[in-house]
Amino acid sequence: MDVVLRLMKAIWARWKRAVHGINAAISFVLMTFVYITAMGPVAMWFRLFRPDPIDRGLGAPDLRTYWLTVRAEAQDVRRAQRPW
Repeated sequence: MDVVLRLMKAIWARWKRAVHGINAAISFVLMTFVYITAMGPVAMWFRLFRPDPIDRGLGAPDLRTYWLTVRAEAQDVRRAQRPW
């Protein structure tokens, strides 16, 4: 019985190693296909119709800073109990 158990464990270990290799190959091929078919058209769309993807329309580009003044709140126990 001990021999059969060791044999089955060895077969199972080799099977897992083989399946992991097959899964790695399949995932590489599948992810490459998805990347090319999904990211390629999206990248071309942005390249053609969005010339400056960094421009988010935050305001006037000639401003020195976009800093907003911070509103000071009262520091008491109730404020400490609800930090957000």
